[in-house]
Amino acid sequence: MEWDSYLKNNSRGHCQQVSHYLKSFSKYPFCDYDLLIVRNSKGYIIGGIGFIIIGIPYFKILFAPNGPIISKGSEFIFSDVVENSIKRGKRIKAFYCQIKAPILKDINSDYEKFALVDISEDGAYYKGEKGSQIDFLTATNGFKAIRLGNDQHSYDRLSESFNTNTKRNIRKAYSNELELRFVTSIQEVKEAYQIVEQVAGIQKYKVRSWTKMRSFLMNMIANDLCIVPCCYVNGEMQGVLIVFDIGQRFNYVYGGILRSSPDLRIGHFLHNEMIKHSIQKGYACYDFGLAGNVGINRFKDGFGAMNIEFEDSRYWIINGFKMQLFLFLNKARYLLTNSLSNLKLVTGNIIKTK
Repeated sequence: MEWDSYLKNNSRGHCQQVSHYLKSFSKYPFCDYDLLIVRNSKGYIIGGIGFIIIGIPYFKILFAPNGPIISKGSEFIFSDVVENSIKRGKRIKAFYCQIKAPILKDINSDYEKFALVDISEDGAYYKGEKGSQIDFLTATNGFKAIRLGNDQHSYDRLSESFNTNTKRNIRKAYSNELELRFVTSIQEVKEAYQIVEQVAGIQKYKVRSWTKMRSFLMNMIANDLCIVPCCYVNGEMQGVLIVFDIGQRFNYVYGGILRSSPDLRIGHFLHNEMIKHSIQKGYACYDFGLAGNVGINRFKDGFGAMNIEFEDSRYWIINGFKMQLFLFLNKARYLLTNSLSNLKLVTGNIIKTK
């Protein structure tokens, strides 16, 4: 799709605006997606925004995660894109619209090329309320990245900045017989994603099921928007990264390492290989992703990764009555779920004491 190609080759492109990502939500009940694309007089795309639409007819929410994406030099269309997004919400009878634009929270010259800059604060976007009224509308809040060079000595210089523990673990990793493969077949990608699911289950966090991710991932791979580097030990897959190739940078999204004794440092091996691969591609940064617990973020910090945050979302209440009704129903749902959980806990205790 032309929009996806635009996102891949534009340094401001974001993986949450890719059409395959937006389409993946249509597998869920009462969800759909939409795209607004802007072209110049020559027919070339200069910007656009993708939405996730949630709800039933006459009771919908319009949400744009990390959009709009605007070409450098075309920032003048930003306010019009936002205004047309709100109008789109009104046309589909949405009662609420939320946009998370990829605008840097703090000025950082090293990462400006990957975000919107020179956006006027007098336009439609900043007339929206800051924050969110709906807790399940979340988007990636920036990136955790390291800057890269673009010559043959770039990796050597960069690796000197890794902390002592990270350098030692990388050396240990390469002392083992680890093999890197980029998998593409549906059987291999399924095996890789099953490791992601297995690790998520062990560490008690949620990921989407393979059934819901299959079409999305295979389409991303087929369109050169995703790579799946895997680590093999004695011919067996033991570690996997799922990495999006969007915005002239690699974005680490999912991963999983099967634990071994002794620890083979597979995580260090895979991410170090992705850093080398990024340099070979001429990319200016590698995005480790913001997700993860304290230990995972300590791992990323060892490579010198920095947290780069975006500004808060903005929202517009299009229909106040429907908004209040939604908040009431959402609160009632929460109270009911909480009550049922407590009832289950009490019932379980009663059964146990018998």
